[in-house]
Amino acid sequence: MSSPSRRLILGAAATGLAAQAANAKSRNFSEGLSGYAVNLDTWFKQVPFEQRFALAKKLGFTSIEYWTVGRNNTGGRAETWRKLADDNGLSLAQFAPTWPNFADPAKIPELLKVTQQAIADARVLNCAQFTVTGHALVNGMSREAQLAEYTAGLMRMAPLLEAADVTALVEPFNRVNHLNHLLNGSQPALPMVRAVNSPRVKLLWDFYHMQLEDGDLIEKFNAGFDQVAHVQIGDVPGRHQPGTGEINHANLLRAVRAAGYRGKIGLEFMPLDQNDSRAVDDMLALT
Repeated sequence: MSSPSRRLILGAAATGLAAQAANAKSRNFSEGLSGYAVNLDTWFKQVPFEQRFALAKKLGFTSIEYWTVGRNNTGGRAETWRKLADDNGLSLAQFAPTWPNFADPAKIPELLKVTQQAIADARVLNCAQFTVTGHALVNGMSREAQLAEYTAGLMRMAPLLEAADVTALVEPFNRVNHLNHLLNGSQPALPMVRAVNSPRVKLLWDFYHMQLEDGDLIEKFNAGFDQVAHVQIGDVPGRHQPGTGEINHANLLRAVRAAGYRGKIGLEFMPLDQNDSRAVDDMLALT
């Protein structure tokens, strides 16, 4: 049998180790989520949008992203979402205005109007970047003509963005489940943004879309990294969290950081079975 003093010493040691483990877990939890921006339109879908800010904070996130300021069930103004973010200690990594299909030259006036409003919203939201899509196919136009018009639209946006010091993130989709769009995968989006040649027109590199469209994720990312300003992830198939599909996210995220990307990584996926806590655990398992 152990002596009483030995039992006391062992008990104290065990208590100390338990406390250290708890502290380490808490520290790792915080540090492990600091590089991510949780998407409020794809997470916490059990509750209304305005309640999702508090849930993001409760799970340990410090950064968020979402779609338009007034789309779907949000229906609010930039001031409303800024206050909710501030009240919960959250910063906004990016948002996604609703864009006209500006591969159609008739939509250029609307494009410039939306750009100006997005810049105004970005100021209110204290956010330096927003996503640009607006590349649905235009009936009756050749692909070459559409690419030329879309590029011209980006070039018209560029002076406004540069003057405001705000970045537009061009987001390509994929042809598997985002049908009838002009930009899919890294081609031709990457050469297009290079042709625009503006420090404020860059790419949103969503690895979910890139896996479905391109594959060869690390090599293609490295080849286009000079034009990447924001990164998002989601596993394939299903667009759920890492660990639910075929992508080796541990290797992928190491390569993203090794390339020099220091921005937030957007979690634009749907947690499997709407289990947000499990999705957080799966993200932390990558760190």
